[in-house]
Formats: sequence, structure tokens, C-alpha cells
Amino acid sequence: MRHLALPPRIAPVVGVLWILAAAAGAAPARAGLAPGEPPSTTDDSAPARFSPGGPLPTPGDSAHGAAAAAASWRTLSIWGGDVRSMAVAPGDPDLVLAGTSTGQLYISHSGGASWTDAGAPFSFAGWVVSSLRWDPNLAGRLWVALWGVWGGGQVAFSDDLGKTWAARSAGLPEEPVYSLALAPGRPGRLFAGTLSGVYGSEDDGASWRQLTGAEADIQKVTSLVVDPSRPDTVIAGTWRRAYRSEDGGHTWTGIFEGMVLDTEVFSFTPVPEHPGEIWASSCGWVYQTVDHGDHWVRFKDFEERRTLSFAVAPDGRLLAGTVSGVFVSADGGKSWRRLSDPALSVTAIALHPARPDRILVGTEGSGIWISTNGGADFFRSSRGMTATRVGALALAGEDLLVAVNHAGPLSGVYVSRDRGRTFTADFAPLPTVLDLAVYAGRAYAATTGGLFERRGTDWHRLPELGTERVEQLLVDKEAPAPAAPPAVTAVEDAPLPPPTPPTPPRPAARARLLARTPRAIFELEKGVFVRRPYKHGPPRSAALYDGALWVSDERDLYQLTRDANHTVAAPFAGGRLLRLGEQLLLAGAGGAWALPAPGGDWVRLTAEPSRVLPTGDGRFGAVLLSGEVVRLYDRESRKFHVLKVPVPARDVAAALVLDGRLLLATSGYGVLVHQLAADGGAAMDHDIR
Repeated sequence: MRHLALPPRIAPVVGVLWILAAAAGAAPARAGLAPGEPPSTTDDSAPARFSPGGPLPTPGDSAHGAAAAAASWRTLSIWGGDVRSMAVAPGDPDLVLAGTSTGQLYISHSGGASWTDAGAPFSFAGWVVSSLRWDPNLAGRLWVALWGVWGGGQVAFSDDLGKTWAARSAGLPEEPVYSLALAPGRPGRLFAGTLSGVYGSEDDGASWRQLTGAEADIQKVTSLVVDPSRPDTVIAGTWRRAYRSEDGGHTWTGIFEGMVLDTEVFSFTPVPEHPGEIWASSCGWVYQTVDHGDHWVRFKDFEERRTLSFAVAPDGRLLAGTVSGVFVSADGGKSWRRLSDPALSVTAIALHPARPDRILVGTEGSGIWISTNGGADFFRSSRGMTATRVGALALAGEDLLVAVNHAGPLSGVYVSRDRGRTFTADFAPLPTVLDLAVYAGRAYAATTGGLFERRGTDWHRLPELGTERVEQLLVDKEAPAPAAPPAVTAVEDAPLPPPTPPTPPRPAARARLLARTPRAIFELEKGVFVRRPYKHGPPRSAALYDGALWVSDERDLYQLTRDANHTVAAPFAGGRLLRLGEQLLLAGAGGAWALPAPGGDWVRLTAEPSRVLPTGDGRFGAVLLSGEVVRLYDRESRKFHVLKVPVPARDVAAALVLDGRLLLATSGYGVLVHQLAADGGAAMDHDIR
């Protein structure tokens, strides 16, 4: 059991959920779900969103819809995030900004002790904040470089510490911007490192031009630095090695001597007190030059070679941030020792000479860590950051279980005993959790390293599945089955077909728990998981429906009972299954479809590639994600209603309805929460404080 000091209250407001009413002119919703009628989709309005590759949002812009949607969402108070960049204000050692891989920008006025949103929540949702740079020629101006997860890039500046931004991307290609550099003593000059090379601006980013078009080898520029002693000299680090221009970017030469080929250069750190000295961190340890890049010397006397970040402390010590912790050298790189937990992947290091003993470390998934004694020890300091990657949610009795993934030493299942208001100071570290389920009062976790059962406050791996990856858990609670539903209706408001004669009720379903791996399906029988007979392709998904186990593989759909194994016609291959009340849903590259009754016809809900997430609720039973549109199913109206969610739909990983609140587990934005309206329409003005 790992113990952490977690905050006692939920995080501040960070966003809005709207559950939209049916489109104008639609027939009124009837009370209850008529058995057999498939849900329809209602596109009352598509949410406006700041999309990678599009214009930077500005107040009043329609692309600012995500910010409007964020007004009444909240996040659960599990602190952390995937930090990719940091910047300490030159004139204020306690003013720090940090950017994440999902576009959040946080600010601290306490030297990293606590954090808040710098501006509107989710300012750059869907973007990676790859670089933060203070303008050396204009006090108080902060520059940001962004790259879109699915393409595109942006450069912008802020004169109010991140509250508002002005886009400066005209002339840049529609591709990632990985790095940014400014030239001291050269007002208006900027350099941007992109996928296709280096671009330059002489007018504060109002226009850009390609500087390295004649150099085919200068690609994917992940680091840039302007030599502080030679403001016309800029050095670019690429995915293979380094290049230099001594005339403001007009001409370039390779500076390879001493640098191994195929060495991606992640960062450059000049030492202003020693003109010509620059350190480079790379995928092959670190390099030093003392002659402006003419010659490089490699230092590799520490066990982890992949070094993402680097800093030089005020006392001259060298700090190397690797994928397995922070290393320090007090003898100019001749010897190194590890300072931090080796489970931390260190993406950024920030220092200020006015606080010589304070070291801020940004990590991949584990948030911010700080040392206040020169690195003798580090402690977690991410209070206010709610940018965790959450893979699954479940309610076990009164305990809300939240699976935090890809957070280094902080990965595991977190527990709230007051249904999300606060979290306990201990959590159980586990492999990456792919699913959570509760059966017969016990919680189970499907992970990349086996199936775990919760006993008390600890989790125990079940030996039947060993360390095999478990991707899905299925629970069917014992309950009388409803009568077979009538014929299906069309989506939206098509008229009902003639009624069909009722059929007698089916036998009661027995309680069941199943686990799906990439190769097989297991079922809990008399306290032990046993392998179910299954002779088809690797199972992609499974659902318990109509007293049978339904399984999809990459080609077909199958209905498995104790006595038979049927191949079922499906509208497309390779979809994923979900039972929704009395119906079966299939979603994937071929859209989303509903099967209202066994043996009936599939009804298409949407043609867009889709995912469906269960919520565990009787009324709001599922979330449908199609492209960038998120919809919530309402049993009473038999429709999926559009939700205005302030983060990209692709990053929503799981859903749960708890006490009338919708919880969305996200990849990089924590757990978003909103109170659902009793009538499924306008949001109620309640929170979970």
C-alpha cells in the first residue's frame, strides 16, 4: 500500500455539461423505454471546439465553445498530470508555469507548492504544450509552442500570464511545433522547430518563413537554442543530430564532431557564465560543447541513456532528467548518481538562482515533484493539477474506485469513501488498469498484468490468469429477464410499426462474472476462473445478452450458449459489443448499431466510427462517442443526447453515473463530473462539494 497526502476537497470549477433537449419539432419523449425500440441520436447542436490545426481560440470566437462548455464541469481531486514544459519567471522565483501533454496550462505563485489554471480551463485541449519561453526582450511576455496529437501546430504569446493568448502562426505549416527559441538583444526574432525544419520570424511571429528548406536532413526539430553570447547563432537539434546557423538562420551546417549519428536531441542548455558552453540531452545520454558546438564530448556514466531534460544548478552541479529519474553530477559530468525515484520519467527541470536549493521536476504522468534541499529528497507537489490519465471507474458499495494509469509510481486504484468528495491517503499500485467491475460485493481489476481481486484495502492477483493481459470484465446480475421486445422502430421519429404479439418471459438470468483476454474468455465458477469454450478468432469484445454470451472478433459476431455456438450476421466486422438494457449495441469503424431483439434486424444509429461506454445507470445507461461528438443515452426519451464536453471525445475512456452525476474518466484530464438534470434537459445548479 502506498501512502500519499491527498487533499480533502474537490478541485475548483473547470468546465460545463449541457444535456440538450430533443430537436425542435421532435415528438415528445414518452415515459419509459418501450422494449425493443432502439435508441436514436439527437444532433441538437454540435459542440464547438478548439481543434488541433485550427485557429487559436479567442474570446467570442465560435471555436471557444469548449471554454463555454467547461463552465460547470468539475474534476475529482486526484492530483497529477503529464507535464511536458515548465518556465520560471526571470524576475520572480516563485512564479512558475507548467504545460501538459493534453493542453492544460497551470500557474503557481508559490514556487510549485500549489497550482491553478493559468486561464480558462482546458485552454489548449487536444494539444501538447511542448515549449514555454519567456521573452528576453519584453518583460512579462510568455510564448508557447503547441503540437496537435493528430497533427497541426501553433505558436502564441500571452502578456497576462496565460489568461489570454494571441496566435502567431501565420506562415507556419500545418504540422507539429516541437520547440521554440528567442534571441536576446534581437527584439521580434523567433525560431520554431517543426516536423519539416526550422522556421523564423523577425516580427514577433506575425509572419514566418522556412529557414532550412535547402537542408533535407533537418527534419523533426525537437530542440532549439540561441547562443546567449552570440545572438545570431542558433542551434537546432533534430531526430538524428545537431545543426547550426551563425547568420540568424540563413545558412546551416552540421555540427557532428563527437555526436553519434541517429541521436535525437531533446534539449540544449547553455551556461551563460561560460560563453561557448552548451549541454545537449539526447536519446544517447548527454553531450557538452565548450566551443559553441564545434566539438562535442559525450558523458554516459549513468545507467539510463534516454535523457529528456537537463539543467545546470546555480552551484554548477549538472542535473540530467531521464526516463528513470534525475541524475546529478558534481564533477562536470565525470560521475553521476541518481537523486529521485527511478519510476519517474523526467520531462522538464526548472531552477532559479534566487532559490538555489529548490529543484522543480516535471514528469510523464506523475505531475510535479520538488526538492527544497538541493536534491537530497523529492516530494510530490501537484496540488491543483487534475490532468491524470484515468482508465476505469467503479462503485464498490460506498467506495468510488478510480484507476489512474501511466503515472509512474502514482499509478493504481484510488478510493473515495464519500462518493467522490475526497480520496483516502492511500492507494493500491497496480499495472495499467483497463477495466473495473464489482461482483457479489467484491471489486475486480482487469490489467495489463493479470486479473486482480480487492480484499479489504489490498489487491491480489488471481493465479488462474497469471500475468496475462485482461481487457474486459462482464457482470450479469441475477434478475428476472424481461419479455422479448416487440419489433424495432427506426431512429429519430419514424412511426412505430404494427405491434407484434407478446411472447412469454424468459427464465431468470443467473449472476455471472467473465473476464476477456486477447486470446480467451474466462468465467468465475465456484470461486475459480475457468476457460470458456471458444473456437473463433481472438475475441475483441463480449457482452451478456438474452441469456447468452455474445463475442466479436475481427471478422464475425457469435452467440454462445451452454449448448450451441452460432455465427450471427453483423452490420460490419470488428465492432465492439455492449448490452444496453434490453438491446445489444455494436460500435466501431462501421458506426454504431442497435439490435432490439435476438433474431431481429440491426438498426443504424450513426455511420461515424464510434465507441460506446457503459455508465451502470438504469436511465442514462451509455455514452456514445462518434468523431468529436459525445452523446448520453436517456432511457426515457430513447435517444442519445449531445453533451458539450470541454475535452476531445477521443480522450474519454470510461463513464459512470453516480447519485445523479455523470463521471467521465479521461486520458489526461482526470475525472470530469457534472450533475445531471432530473428531466434529462437543462443542467441543475448543483456541485459535489
